[in-house]
Amino acid sequence: MLKNFAITLLLFAGQLHAQQISFVPVGKLTSELDRVTSVAFSSDGMLMVAGDRKGNLQLWDLDQLSPMGRTEVSDDIIHLEFLRENKEIVAIDASGNLNFFFANNLSKSRSSEIPDDPILVTVDPEKQFLSYLNKDGLLKVFSLKANMQQASVDISNRIKKPIYLGYDRFGQQLAVMGEDGTTLTCNPTIQNVIREVKLRSDEFANSSSVMHSGASNKGSDLFVTGVQEVFIPKGGMQGGQPERRNSIMAYDWDSSNEIKRIRVNNRVDQIVLGPGPTHIAYYTDKRYVITLVDLDKGAESSEVTLEEFPETISISGDDAYLAAGDKNGTIHLFELQRNSAPQIKITKPTLNRNYGESMVQQANLELEGVLSDGAKIKNISINGQKAEILPNGKFNAEVGLVPGKNKIRVVAEDYQSNTVFKDIYVTRNPEIEVPTDVAREHHDGQKRVALVIGNASYEGAGALVNTVNDAKVMEATLKELGFEVTSILDGSYEDMKRAVYSFGDAIRDVDVSVFFYAGHGLEIEGVNYLVPVDAEINSPLDVKLKTVPLTGVLRTIEYANEDGLNMIILDACRNNPFPTGKRGGAGLAKSTPPGGTLIAYSTAPGSVASDGEGDNGLYTGELVKQMKQPQRIEDVFMRTRNSVEEISNGEQQPWEEARLKGIFYLKIN
Repeated sequence: MLKNFAITLLLFAGQLHAQQISFVPVGKLTSELDRVTSVAFSSDGMLMVAGDRKGNLQLWDLDQLSPMGRTEVSDDIIHLEFLRENKEIVAIDASGNLNFFFANNLSKSRSSEIPDDPILVTVDPEKQFLSYLNKDGLLKVFSLKANMQQASVDISNRIKKPIYLGYDRFGQQLAVMGEDGTTLTCNPTIQNVIREVKLRSDEFANSSSVMHSGASNKGSDLFVTGVQEVFIPKGGMQGGQPERRNSIMAYDWDSSNEIKRIRVNNRVDQIVLGPGPTHIAYYTDKRYVITLVDLDKGAESSEVTLEEFPETISISGDDAYLAAGDKNGTIHLFELQRNSAPQIKITKPTLNRNYGESMVQQANLELEGVLSDGAKIKNISINGQKAEILPNGKFNAEVGLVPGKNKIRVVAEDYQSNTVFKDIYVTRNPEIEVPTDVAREHHDGQKRVALVIGNASYEGAGALVNTVNDAKVMEATLKELGFEVTSILDGSYEDMKRAVYSFGDAIRDVDVSVFFYAGHGLEIEGVNYLVPVDAEINSPLDVKLKTVPLTGVLRTIEYANEDGLNMIILDACRNNPFPTGKRGGAGLAKSTPPGGTLIAYSTAPGSVASDGEGDNGLYTGELVKQMKQPQRIEDVFMRTRNSVEEISNGEQQPWEEARLKGIFYLKIN
C-alpha cells in the first residue's frame, strides 16, 4: 500500500486541444434591482456587484451567496469596476458621475465627475485610467489616481453608432468599433489614431455587415465581434425579407487581420471573451439562452436557458463564474466547469485538493480509475502508456514518478476517435534515490517552452556589455534542459510584443515555461517596463508608450499556463540611462506573480545589478550553473542568490517572489 499521498483534485479536464466547458447553476440572486445593466467581479472571484437602469447597486459575497450591501446613485449605471486590489468599487452612471464605494459594504468612499455624458466606458488593465466615449464623439481618458482628464481624441466624424470600446493586453492601445465595422485603434495618451480598418464579413455578394457587439480580455491577443450579414440571395427576396446570417469573427489585435470565423445560430447582441482566451459567451436579446462558443473547435459547445431575457453577462477574472443579469433584476450565477463525457474518475489514490501537504515516497504510483461509459471507449492511456480497460469500465496502471510535482494525464479515446482527458497531480518527496526508467521517460516527455530576450544595442543609450551573451548562454542552457526556445536579440518594440503574444499561444498546457529578459528595465509608479532597443525615452510618458509592461507578460502566463511551473527571470536592473523624472525609481519594483509562477530578479527591488566584467552578467552567469544541477527549483534560486551576494560582497542581492503549486525540478540527475 502507498502511504502519505499528496495529490490534487482534477485541475483540467476536457477534450484534447480544447477544454469542454459546461454551465453548472450556482443560484439565482434576487434583490430590489430593476433591469440589470452591469455586473462586475472582483479579480479573485470572491465578490460580485451589480447595477440597474435606476441606479441601484447590490454587492454579494460569492462564497456564502449572501448580500453584503446595497446603495444607489443618481442615474442608470453603465459600468462597474473593482479597483485598488478589490478594496474599492467605482460605478459610472449615464450622467458622468463617478461614485466610489468600499468593496466590503458599499459605503461611499469618494466621488468625482466627468464633464459629459459617456456612452461607452472601459478601464485599462492596470486600472489606472478610465476611458470613455461621449455623445459628441470625443474619446477621453480620465486618470483615476489624479482624478482629472488626461487626454482627448476627436473621432466624431470617423465612427458611427459605436458599439465597443476596449484596451489591448498591454494597456497601450484602445480600440473603438462602430456598427458598420469601422474600427479605430488609438493611442489616447498622445491623442492620436494609430490606424483605421473596416471589419466586415463579405462572405456573400451584395451583402452588408452589421456589427452588434465586441469584446476582448486581458489574456488574449485578439478581439471578437458579433456580426450579422444581411444579403439578398440569388433567388431574390423570400417572404419580402432579406436573409441574415450570424457569425462571430475573431481578429488579431495588432494587425486587425481576421483569425477565425464561426457561424452561430443567433444574432450576437452581447459577447464576452472567456473563460480564458479560447472561449466566447454570447446571447441574443430575443431568446432566453446564453451560448458558449469554442474558438479552437470553431463551433458552439454548450448553452444554458434562463427564465427571462438576459440583459448583460459577465465572466469573473478567475474564470470560475458567469453571471447573467436579466430584465427582471435577477442575477443568474453559473460555475464554469471544465468537464467531459465520459467522465474519468480516479478511485485510487484518494484525491486531495491541497498541494504538497504530504509527500509520496515511492518511485511508482499505483493508479486506478473508472470510466462512466467504459463500453464505448476504444483506448485509454496514462502519460502515453496504454492501460487495460476491464469490462466494468475500470482501468489501472503503474505510473513512474520523478522528484517534485508530477502531472498525470489520463486520455480516453472512443471509436469515433474523439478524445477526452483528465489531469491530476502528485508530489514525490525529493529526498529519494535516482528515478526509475519509467520516471525518467515521464520526465523527459515533459513539454517545456521558453522565450529568451537579450537587448544590448540601445539606440537612445549606451550599449550594454553582456546582455546578449546572457541571452545566448541562457538559450543554450534551456535547450540542454529540454526546452523549445525562441530567442530575440536586440529586440524592437514590435519584436518583443509579437514574441510575447506568440509565447502565450505556445505555453498553453505545457509543464514548464520560462520567460528570460536581459537588458534595461525601468519602474514607473510601481509598474515595471522592459525596454526595447528602439525606444526613444525622454519622459515617463515615453516609458508607458514605447516599452513592454511586465504586467502584460504576467497576464499572458496567468491565462495560458496556470497549472504548470512558470518562471520569469529578469536580469534587467542596470543603471537607468533614461530621463524618467521623479516618477521613475532605481531598479525594478515588486510584482505579484500569478498562481504557479516564480518571478526572479537579479537584484533586490529598488536596487541595480552589475552588467558583469566577464562574458556574462554576474547573476545570469551564476544562475545557469545552478540550473544544470539536480535540485529543487527553489534551491536553484536560493544558491544563485547566495553566490551572487558572496561574489559582490553583499552589493547585489537577488530576489524572488513565488506562488508555486508544487515542487519542481529542471534536472533530476
